[in-house]
Amino acid sequence: MLEDALYLFDPNQDYFSQLVAVIAILSGVVILRLFKTKLNNQTSGSFLSVCIGAIYTPAKFLLMTSAIWSLIETSDVIFSFNLGLDEYAVLQILIALHVSWYGFRIINNYEKLSLSGDGSGSLDQTAVIGLAKIGRLLLTLILVIVAFDLLGLDATGLIAMGSVSGAALAFASKDLVSNWFGGIMLYLDKPFQVGDWIRSPDRDIEGTVEYIGWRITKIRAFDKRPLYVPNSAFNNITVQNPSRMTHRRIQETITIRYDDMNLVKKIVDDITKYLTESELVAQDQTIIVNFNGYGASSLNILVYCMTITTDWVTYHQHKQKVLLDIGDLILELGGEFAYPTQRLQLEQAES
Repeated sequence: MLEDALYLFDPNQDYFSQLVAVIAILSGVVILRLFKTKLNNQTSGSFLSVCIGAIYTPAKFLLMTSAIWSLIETSDVIFSFNLGLDEYAVLQILIALHVSWYGFRIINNYEKLSLSGDGSGSLDQTAVIGLAKIGRLLLTLILVIVAFDLLGLDATGLIAMGSVSGAALAFASKDLVSNWFGGIMLYLDKPFQVGDWIRSPDRDIEGTVEYIGWRITKIRAFDKRPLYVPNSAFNNITVQNPSRMTHRRIQETITIRYDDMNLVKKIVDDITKYLTESELVAQDQTIIVNFNGYGASSLNILVYCMTITTDWVTYHQHKQKVLLDIGDLILELGGEFAYPTQRLQLEQAES
């Protein structure tokens, strides 16, 4: 029995290297299994943690498939099947497939972690989605090129075929290509990102950005209708991004009666004093309060300032308080607001 075992593991045997490979691979599976819990429970949120957490499943299947292939090679040598397995780059292809799988898992896991808000990176959601898409595309291209090389195929033939049919394909799918490049420019220029409120004065487009894809951008309108806008459209329209405003503007014309002409200067001075002392008004921005002209039935006072908030709801609350306080100032000074009036002058004819 011992002699058979020694004969089986005789280094001079043709199959010895395959047998050692099988034992080493199976040992690797056992060691990997021991660290399964630690590998799968990486919760720090860093990129290194994601890389470590993504390795278990691809590594396990790579070791198992490699072990199976090594056993097949060993059996071929021992039993002299003469299958000619050396002609096939199966092990190299398995490694390429599993390394690509590992790369996809890293990209997908990091993307999910970043979008969930648990990541420690400084990239915004739009950048994360764009980089993930580009990463998956590059991995696919690399895998195809490596597979062609391992299978002994000439990749230049594929490139030549693509160049011949490229013009026809590009013409047939020019809109798709245009949208694709439009998506690339959105990821590079970043005029807006997921979560931004955008609007276009050129088109009937306004709402919150929910998704930026390769072909379309999904926008949720304020009446909750989804808008699907082709990315190429953003190359030809003006897009406003109110989400990136630093302040919101209050610009109103206050109208008082002609009978209060003697109060105009006092009203202007008091409103100016109020605005320059208000905590709701941005003091580092322009504040204008001036008598602005004579209306048909009113004296017009321009009030111009910026609020400290950009939030839509809070802005209207602040604006309401500012306007009501200005109204109280005018009433305290004895002034009244004007409303449209007409005077009818009658001339009595001489008898």
